[in-house]
Amino acid sequence: MPTILVQLAYLVIFIWSVVMIVQDIQLSRKSWMNILLHIAVAIVSLNWFLQSIGYRL
Repeated sequence: MPTILVQLAYLVIFIWSVVMIVQDIQLSRKSWMNILLHIAVAIVSLNWFLQSIGYRL
């Protein structure tokens, strides 16, 4: 599978999870498990994306 497609997939997952975090935070009744899940997905996908482009934290 071409590397660029995998990198784009990581980026899309990261963007989706950030959007979901913002939407979850705007709700009057917050589901903290959903917020924590989306934060975890954002962190993992960002880490994989950065590693795939050769950036190390």
